[in-house]
Amino acid sequence: MLGDMALDALPAVTKLLESVLQKLGLDPAGAMVRKDDTSIAWGIMRGSAQVLLIAASTDKGTWVRVVAPVVKLPPEEQRLAFFARLLDLNAKAMRNAAFGVQGDVVVIVSERPAQGLDANEVDQILKHVGATADHYDDAFEKEYGVAKASG
Repeated sequence: MLGDMALDALPAVTKLLESVLQKLGLDPAGAMVRKDDTSIAWGIMRGSAQVLLIAASTDKGTWVRVVAPVVKLPPEEQRLAFFARLLDLNAKAMRNAAFGVQGDVVVIVSERPAQGLDANEVDQILKHVGATADHYDDAFEKEYGVAKASG
């Protein structure tokens, strides 16, 4: 578990996240998609959904974010009903994650401060976001005729 988090906590968070990826049978170096002085990100596939695991530090602390693109937005005439469905799911069905929109893509996001984070929680978040994205990309494709974001 990670204790107090400061701007210089990114190396400790990176080590924790890499250990979780290794436990899942993944090579952290091979899965890395971005690394700079303040953030690092890995991309992994969970079913048909891509999942991004991101750690970022600012002067306000270090955060871990898991994001999974789900589907492309439907045509304008379907969006009101689609957005209402996403909000309903956020209120009734989502646990420790929420639907959102980035550009023209629906995503599932889970984010929390790195302080107090442990490997079991990271593992649970990755599996949950991945499984949820993998479920809803198929459901929304069938229900709304939208294209999967990772496909």
